[in-house]
Amino acid sequence: MELASLFLLILLPPADATGDTATAVTASLRLELGDVSMAIAPDTLVTPAMWQGEKASMRARFVVHLVWKTTNTASIEVFSPTSAKDSAGFRRNRDLAFAEQDSKAERGRAIGLVAAELLRESPAAALTASTPVGAAVARGSATPSHVVLGGMFAMERVRTGSWAMGPELTYDFGLSEALRLQASGTARFASADQYGSIGAGLGIFWDFLRSERGRHALGIGLEVGLSHESATLRVSDKAQSNAKWSLAFGPSLGGRLTVWRGLRIVGEFDMCATTEPLSLTINASDDNPKTTHTFSRWRPVVALGLEFAL
Repeated sequence: MELASLFLLILLPPADATGDTATAVTASLRLELGDVSMAIAPDTLVTPAMWQGEKASMRARFVVHLVWKTTNTASIEVFSPTSAKDSAGFRRNRDLAFAEQDSKAERGRAIGLVAAELLRESPAAALTASTPVGAAVARGSATPSHVVLGGMFAMERVRTGSWAMGPELTYDFGLSEALRLQASGTARFASADQYGSIGAGLGIFWDFLRSERGRHALGIGLEVGLSHESATLRVSDKAQSNAKWSLAFGPSLGGRLTVWRGLRIVGEFDMCATTEPLSLTINASDDNPKTTHTFSRWRPVVALGLEFAL
């Protein structure tokens, strides 16, 4: 996103420019204004010269500036940079008082609501915004869902020296801007031991690092799945087959990179643990009475693929 194309530039004190306050301000404004382009910056690093004038590096249609008068009292100013030096131009101010026990997230949501209300007082806000002010979800309704479909090719080490490979289909449902729920279906196959596995899983993921609008992100999660495994052990002219259902769970680290609109390259690394590993034992002959293959309890999984945000 080019800085010169911003709809809204939000200037906060350095202590509030990151963390819960900034996240809540952004979420509240998006809920009220829709998917408009905005950026948050510390007011100590951004000077008026950076947003005023045709060649300003951070030119925006509107600027929101927050100043703390006291620990629990904030002054919110909303103005149009093109008229920042003109007393007749658009400029609105409002003071907002908080209770001592209000959290940073609660304060951020209130700041976003007040800034949106001040923007609605300007006719220019409704005429120039890429998404009309107030056309998004009404205040108090649920956060809009974000649905993502994906397909990946995965490799899972089922035992030492044996990797099972196959497709993985995913369905993501956004609970918030950084939190998502993922359902998945998997199939794994390996030529060694004629191994095969089909399963389904459910996981919750948190994007702890993300760019504006979530185009690129790095996140962690926890997954739980149920799978049906089968394998056959052959020694000489004898063979033994075994199959079982097992429960698997474990942490996951993944990232995504948007390459075009809603199309993303995604990658994951998982470390899952099975409740009971599959085991095969065969007595081939009197000279070689027993051969046993036990599949791993802890299994690393690497996956790479594409997903599309609907």
